[in-house]
Amino acid sequence: MMGRWRGWVAGLCVVVMASGAMAQQVLAVGTSFPRLFMPVPGNPPEGLAVELLQAVAQQRGWQLRFEHYPWPRAQAMVEHGQAQILIGPYRTPEREQRFVFAPSAFYEDRLVFYGGPAPRPHWQGDYRALAGLEIAQVAGWAYGEAFEQARPLLRLTTVRDVETGLRMLRTGRVALLATNERNTQPVLAHLGLLQQLGPVEGPAIGQLRGHFACSRQPPGPALCETLELALQQLRRTGEWPRLNQKWGVGLPEMDGASNALWRLPARAYSP
Repeated sequence: MMGRWRGWVAGLCVVVMASGAMAQQVLAVGTSFPRLFMPVPGNPPEGLAVELLQAVAQQRGWQLRFEHYPWPRAQAMVEHGQAQILIGPYRTPEREQRFVFAPSAFYEDRLVFYGGPAPRPHWQGDYRALAGLEIAQVAGWAYGEAFEQARPLLRLTTVRDVETGLRMLRTGRVALLATNERNTQPVLAHLGLLQQLGPVEGPAIGQLRGHFACSRQPPGPALCETLELALQQLRRTGEWPRLNQKWGVGLPEMDGASNALWRLPARAYSP
């Protein structure tokens, strides 16, 4: 009888330990990214990244939380292991040294210059032509290899966010804002500046893909591997493409027609 009781207790402990292992605590952090991660006062956040991670959490038994921070702080939290997942960073060689990236990108952005009322600066891809102009860049953003190589030629001012950069552009404090269309068009609409400010004609600064990233400190690498496997499962079931369609964000691996989804009208901007 005693042996049977001990066996039952041992079995119960295994079940409890297994349940605890399934309920992994996962904190995902990011900043306001239209269509991807949008804080809603008094309610849970919304966006493609939110729904993708919620689907992964349900599949893997995670206890998932979201928190919103300025972009540089969100990056630092994941880099130093204070949070587990960073939402939406572009994958660059510099960031590869700081984070482990889930291999599959879940969105893609076209990086461009925005200018003020006409005449806007002439831009044909030659950064030397921009010498002497004050150009705003957003804190913590990556802009691609060509922009990084041109930095010594440029007069750069770092701004806290896209809205600050647009306000400075409107008042003439800067001549150009380096940004992307997905983030910027909703802010322009919110500020009522769609008729005054807009993309400068010419080639894109770059075309960059966004990922989920984890800390290089344990258990970051294993967590990112689990995340990637779960995302691929969502792709096979069709849930991942369905969510991108819902939020008007194209999957980078899809064809050109599907990638055009990110040009659809943005949802309301949440400041």
